[in-house]
Amino acid sequence: AGGARCVGERAMDGFEDTPEEPTPIADKRDLYANLGVSRDATDDAIKKAYRALAQVAHPDKHSSSLLREAASGTFGKINEAYEILSDVNRRKIYDVYGMAGLNAGLEVGRKHKSLAEITEEFQRAKAKEAREVMEQRLNFRGAYGFSFSAAHLFDKHIAHRRAVIARRRGQPASGPWLDLNGLDFNSVFDVPTWKEDTTAYVGAQGQMSRGAGAGGLVLGLRKTASEHTSWEAAIVTGSSQSAASLHVQRVLSEHAVGHLAYSFSGAQGGLGLEVGCTRALYDQHTKGHLTWNVGPVGGLTTGAQRVKNKTSWKFDVSVGPRSTGVAGFIARRLSKLSTLRFGLRFGTNAIDFDVGLLRKMNRETSVGMSVSIGIRGVHVKFRFNHVGQRFQFPILISPRATPRSGFLFLTIPFVVVGVLNTYVVAPYALRLENETKNVLRQKYSAQVTKDKKEATAAQALLQSAATARLEKERQKNGLVVTQAAFGNFPRRARHKPGDFVVDGFFSDTSGASFGDGDTGTSSGDGNGDRDTNKTETKTETETKSTSTREPPWLDVTTATRFMVFDSHLDVNAQAHKPSLLGFCDPCPDERKFLRVRYTYKGVLHEVTIGEDDALAIPNKTHQLPEECQK
Repeated sequence: AGGARCVGERAMDGFEDTPEEPTPIADKRDLYANLGVSRDATDDAIKKAYRALAQVAHPDKHSSSLLREAASGTFGKINEAYEILSDVNRRKIYDVYGMAGLNAGLEVGRKHKSLAEITEEFQRAKAKEAREVMEQRLNFRGAYGFSFSAAHLFDKHIAHRRAVIARRRGQPASGPWLDLNGLDFNSVFDVPTWKEDTTAYVGAQGQMSRGAGAGGLVLGLRKTASEHTSWEAAIVTGSSQSAASLHVQRVLSEHAVGHLAYSFSGAQGGLGLEVGCTRALYDQHTKGHLTWNVGPVGGLTTGAQRVKNKTSWKFDVSVGPRSTGVAGFIARRLSKLSTLRFGLRFGTNAIDFDVGLLRKMNRETSVGMSVSIGIRGVHVKFRFNHVGQRFQFPILISPRATPRSGFLFLTIPFVVVGVLNTYVVAPYALRLENETKNVLRQKYSAQVTKDKKEATAAQALLQSAATARLEKERQKNGLVVTQAAFGNFPRRARHKPGDFVVDGFFSDTSGASFGDGDTGTSSGDGNGDRDTNKTETKTETETKSTSTREPPWLDVTTATRFMVFDSHLDVNAQAHKPSLLGFCDPCPDERKFLRVRYTYKGVLHEVTIGEDDALAIPNKTHQLPEECQK
């Protein structure tokens, strides 16, 4: 019955690929970043920051009609941010729900509603939005496994036995093809119901092995009963798989969640009961769990898992009459697109270890391969995941694991995969990535053009104050920002004399490049995850298109200089960088970086950080190599 509850949601041996939906640009606005303060800033700090920005952004401070027009828009954002953050009630709403919460309350009347009224309106608006999305998308998901055998292709004894059996049965000898040993599947799609907090789903599941199989229809219902409690009921009908289950989950505390599951199945011997708890351990990245299967076949499972930065691991211990042993894996993200994984199982049901690689092709698609060696033989597994659909193809290579077969199949497949990745997968993934970027940039082109225009106008307002701070820093040989760019652009494999801060960064400010190198040209693709030391060949048409396309980054030199105080520049990790004064989002739904080149005490430095990273300069670790100082 447990299969009914989790239908269509199986994890593929620790490899999961959950696409993220793009977030609307408007939802990302950060009022704290608009004023240049942290989220825990005091009322006095907010007021001080507002007054300092008003000195440069108020329309009355400028005599030029163009600057006054630019100031009116910039000051409007600053003033709105101050009005919201200086109001205790509205600041609480913003801290919890963001701009969407404020907008939900402002739709129906006066802006100074109570927290309870705004919360109710916000939840109502979000529920309506979620229902509209659900009605447009059935959220179809599934998992499919096709088990093959290729042992007869690698073992002549097995091939001989197959030929003998075929002759006895009067059948023709099979060719050099894979044998299909079995398949299993489960799939499900959501169905909107009469209530906003309730979702029904319909699906099917089945298995087949060597000509015999079974299947069933899956019907289920999920409901959020309260803020802390949810439940899910499911039934499976058909053949020998008829079963029913009820799963209840409740938040027990800030760090713990408990669950209780009842199930009934003739195949498992009647009524079953499972009780469990999951709790955060010593930090937010680590969780532990304890599950007790009361019956009809008892068992106890406990373990822990951790996901932080590029490394994740999981370790479980189970004890019971049906299965006793340990299992776990450790995975390391080699890059934004590739993950390496090692797994181990040791128990009464299996003894094996596996090594695997997973490669993301784009936001919705990933492919993977792993090799498993154990008492059940040597298997090679291929995986393909796409928009909630997960396919797995395990192939039996040898029923006996020997040192020779283990060595061969731990090396040859990965060599083949490496060659395919270099000459097939990586180029195809690059093409898909560029196609996705082109679609996104075309989709948001009008919005980006408008935002860049506003950001440039805001920087014009900051120019006078930024120049004054720059000259002050130069006089005392302090922190001098020479170049700064924000957006999607190539990472540096290493620094070389002649490199510009970003390819295509044309500016008359000093420090545009290391030494006397070329001026460079705009790369146009803005891939923040590839080394640009490799030269890419482009056709004449592509080059022309690239040269006319708006670059996916923004020159923020003036805005960055304005943030320098007393030879220091600090931006906290919580700040939404596109909301900083003089910034914008030049490439929505793409990965963004902030790169700052600066001198401190006459020494050239450069730092590149992610959109969500903190910035604190000067820092000695940012110092460039000696050959770049000339």
